[in-house]
Amino acid sequence: MDDAQEEGYVVVPSVAIARKRRRGVLFVIGTLDLGGTESQLVLLAKGLKQRGWRVEVFALSGGGVLAEALSRAGIPVFSGLNRQNPTPASLSSVEMDVKKRVAPNKRPTLKSITVLAAAAVWLAGRVALTRPSVVHAFLPLTNFIGAVTGRIASAPLIITSRRGLGYHQDRWPRLKRMDRIANRLSHVVIANSHAVAADMAARDDYDIDRIRVIPNGLDLGRFDDIGNRREETRRRFGLDPEELGIVIVANLIPYKGHRDLIEGFALACQKRSNLKLFVVGQDRGIGPALAEQAQRLGVGSKVHVLGAQNDIPGLLAGMDVGVIASHEEGFCNALMEKLAAGLPVVATNVGGNPEAISGLPGCELVEPGAPVDLARGLLAVVGRLPEPAADREFRQRRMRLRYSIGTMVDAYERLYLAGR
Repeated sequence: MDDAQEEGYVVVPSVAIARKRRRGVLFVIGTLDLGGTESQLVLLAKGLKQRGWRVEVFALSGGGVLAEALSRAGIPVFSGLNRQNPTPASLSSVEMDVKKRVAPNKRPTLKSITVLAAAAVWLAGRVALTRPSVVHAFLPLTNFIGAVTGRIASAPLIITSRRGLGYHQDRWPRLKRMDRIANRLSHVVIANSHAVAADMAARDDYDIDRIRVIPNGLDLGRFDDIGNRREETRRRFGLDPEELGIVIVANLIPYKGHRDLIEGFALACQKRSNLKLFVVGQDRGIGPALAEQAQRLGVGSKVHVLGAQNDIPGLLAGMDVGVIASHEEGFCNALMEKLAAGLPVVATNVGGNPEAISGLPGCELVEPGAPVDLARGLLAVVGRLPEPAADREFRQRRMRLRYSIGTMVDAYERLYLAGR
């Protein structure tokens, strides 16, 4: 029995799927800025396009670095009402606040709501005109818009997606009602982990058996030559042979747990002086406070804030341990990348993290918001280093079986072709 069968994953060859007639899919999302959900949409859209699907993307807010990637792949991107009249920033900011896990920073104005309604009408017209077989929306606000407009335009299959735990409903109660309306109007609701599905079922009083779980996919080809890049990366980041590199890849947002990690790292350094911490991600406003904390705890010289990095596989090649310190997650792409690089990982016991590391050697689950437990997890993992090469290879192999782009696209394509 192979690993895929052992884990209960069924891989259906895309060649078999290809025998069926493919039609069109229209994706609906808030922005195309760099982010986990947005990146997953791009991977899925490009995969479907390569298999012969007619793919279009509608974004509430124009621009975004990922819009160019879609355009290069020949996938049309529509923004707001049209390219010359994008939806006001106050609308897309709702989605940004949801992604940051903060309360909304502004209340939409009457003008914004009017333009949003006009955008929804335009979207319904686009669906009616092009007749895609699938309207597939992502994230809370656009789930609502996609489901409503899909019903108005009589789309054959309306899919909405729950990509994280439902704390956004606590921060903005209006979204709870919008989520429930979207659920009711959708033919299928997708969750990217079993934890997210269970959370949605409980919060929205929704039948969990009606939620389809399709995990995220990862571009694993980027990690093919990772074994040959270790020494180069370590030289570039000043890691001596006896030092151990610990890395967190997460935008600097409070819920990602950087403060907990720095405190836990400082505690771990009291017992292991050969540790260095590398912090990778865009600073969303807490960078100076984190630097001050590291200095105050006496580890300022050991904590290196690198900002956003384009070559994540190259960076991970030189590291020894990965960390996910989030207080909440749906299904964490950064965790998958660390495992695909072969790293042992310390991850908080939230969302889909336990599912991702289940059965993988060398990994530790720790409690969220608990620096002492983070220190324990770090010391447990580094205490097993150097680990057998077979452990690293096992983690990499499991990622390829579970979370390849092909596996993800196969799952969505089966769903789209099966209809309701």
